[in-house]
Amino acid sequence: MILRRPYAFLIKHFRLIHLIMFLILLYIIDKARYILNFFKDYISFNGNIEVISSNYISYYIFIGIMMVIMLSFIIYYLMKYKNKPRVFYIGTIFICLISFILFIYLYTRIRGLETLTPSSRMIRLYRDLSRINFWLLVVASIPMLIRGLGFDIKKFNFTSDLKELHLNKEDSAEVEVNTDLNYNGIKRMVRKTFRELKYYYNDNKMIINIIIFILAVIVIMVFPFNKYVVNSDLNEGEILSTNYFNIKINKSYISDRKRISLNNSYVIINISIIGKVDKYSLDLDELVLISKNNKYIPSQKYYNYFTDIGVGYRDNILSTDKYQNYILIYNINNIDKDNEFKLDYLNSNKLIRLNLEVLE
Repeated sequence: MILRRPYAFLIKHFRLIHLIMFLILLYIIDKARYILNFFKDYISFNGNIEVISSNYISYYIFIGIMMVIMLSFIIYYLMKYKNKPRVFYIGTIFICLISFILFIYLYTRIRGLETLTPSSRMIRLYRDLSRINFWLLVVASIPMLIRGLGFDIKKFNFTSDLKELHLNKEDSAEVEVNTDLNYNGIKRMVRKTFRELKYYYNDNKMIINIIIFILAVIVIMVFPFNKYVVNSDLNEGEILSTNYFNIKINKSYISDRKRISLNNSYVIINISIIGKVDKYSLDLDELVLISKNNKYIPSQKYYNYFTDIGVGYRDNILSTDKYQNYILIYNINNIDKDNEFKLDYLNSNKLIRLNLEVLE
């Protein structure tokens, strides 16, 4: 099997790779700016703004950061192979790692603001960290754009980075790989490979450890973070943001009042809801109550049993100016009475945990 060294490809696409990294950083910078503006507004309005944490973070941010880090490592090795300065790429990797951590921290702080009100000093701290995150990314992106355009700051003209990298035939030389199955040879090759890998690791311990750390961060942080933090279940009092409305559960109850038989009870959910589009009304069948054994949809015929709790929702057009309060009622089987309940809006990837209070 014949393989080619990748250096020629990297040199030919040197500017394009840097422009791709710049565009990724531009996307991440925009998200960092969005978070910074949130904290600025929160301070300006003394906390009197709606806080929906899911609007400020996306796993695409973390994927983008990891792509910049991996591309920086690739270019770092190209520059090392060509014996060229490579401090910029170490700096880029370092900045991206710091930004990765700051995005996670700031998201958890925003989510905390949905239910808690921290001191003004802490809010200013979050704002300052957001500003640091924003400007670090800006600092990393400017040289990336300059390298992508090929602009030589020292000479102030567009010179070719490719000439300085000295593209030659060896960079794309063919390498013959023997694929014949010789078991003794394979054993010798494996032993030799492990021995050379050991030497290589000892010679490049710092860089390899950084790569291992980055891969560990991807596995340990990105995907669990997206699953258990960004898309984790919400609690009562937290806002579920959808494309058409925002909904919050104020209180939930379970009651045997006027039940039909000994085998049923009612779950009553008091909600606050505001529309995002004009003339929108809820489809109650999409607000599913989930228990260990069954799923339930709301029933409107029991509203008169609980008028002391609130007004039942009946195809009302949602206000886009202010939150309105309604109740939803679910007729449940007593087999589920002592189980945990969650409210599931079918067009969302989040559930809301209920903390049921017994209502006489």
